[in-house]
Amino acid sequence: MKVYFGASITPSRNMLPLYQLVVSEIKRQGHTVLSEHVVDPNLKTTGKLNARKIFAEEVEKIRRSNAMVAEVTEPSWGTAFLMEEALEQGKPVLALYFEESETPLPLMIQGHPELYVAHYSKDDVKTVLKHHFEHFSQSNGRRGKLIVLDGADGSGKSTQTSLLLDYLKKKGIDHTYISFPRYYTSFHGRHAGRFLMGEFGGNNEVSPYLSSLAFALDRLTARDEIVDWLKEGKIVVADRYVSASLAHQSSKLPLVKRKAFVEWLYNMEYKEHRLPKEDVVIYLHVPAAIAQKLLIKEMRRRDEADVDIEHQKRTIAMYKKLVRKYKHWVMISCVDAKGKLFSREAIQKKILAVLRERKIVP
Repeated sequence: MKVYFGASITPSRNMLPLYQLVVSEIKRQGHTVLSEHVVDPNLKTTGKLNARKIFAEEVEKIRRSNAMVAEVTEPSWGTAFLMEEALEQGKPVLALYFEESETPLPLMIQGHPELYVAHYSKDDVKTVLKHHFEHFSQSNGRRGKLIVLDGADGSGKSTQTSLLLDYLKKKGIDHTYISFPRYYTSFHGRHAGRFLMGEFGGNNEVSPYLSSLAFALDRLTARDEIVDWLKEGKIVVADRYVSASLAHQSSKLPLVKRKAFVEWLYNMEYKEHRLPKEDVVIYLHVPAAIAQKLLIKEMRRRDEADVDIEHQKRTIAMYKKLVRKYKHWVMISCVDAKGKLFSREAIQKKILAVLRERKIVP
């Protein structure tokens, strides 16, 4: 991989030995560092510099890179800006913090949802870098797209998923399908089903930190398969994914505790478990009261969450909040102003319009 290395550059250069250690290890692992000037002991940090030229050169190096490694032990506005530039360009960013430092890790870095943050020492920097580079390499080798369809029960996810799969087949697009939880084919999926049916307690009696683990482990055991599909260039259509836990599990908590839970779950699923991030999440919105009527009409087995109308209302509100939070989430309303359900063909047209806009399907 081509790696852009960023770090604070001060006249004292007291952190230089650590910077050199990190850069040397990156190169030792077979990667190219595009910004070795940062660890040059003769680098001039004062004097007359052409700010516009420096800016253009560094941004261009980030554009050419596959990932960025930022040593953030010593705060730097310049490094922070370059990290945001890398993220804006879709590059993964690893923020390294030297664990022996007396300077606390800035909260803005610690709490950033898109950064991979890792503490390191002189002894384990090799392992830390290797762990993250393996994940970054998987992402760089990805040619396919991951589409997630989500929404309240009764919103027509299964129908819309089938219609989308038919469309992809008709267009001759290589694709595959997966649905979560995997109640019948996964050990953890079966465990998630037991949670949903109330075997371990009512819908609001089990901590979401605990119940979400079954769903997360179900997805984790499917990770390598999804990664392979994406490497092969397939369009992967998922009926629910991490999005379902973000909405359903967080809605069980008081408002003041939901943000912390969402951050915890996000970090576990995408950073610790290293699940592939979806290209788009399409949330099919149906008001809770209408969803309940549709479920009754279906006359199927209903779990604890299905029969809890207040939970459904809180979850729908959470889905809407997540749509506002994440740029790649899109809400599609499945009912008109009078509460009448749109035809399945009309909803499918809306879904395809979203996917075409993002150049995922023709």
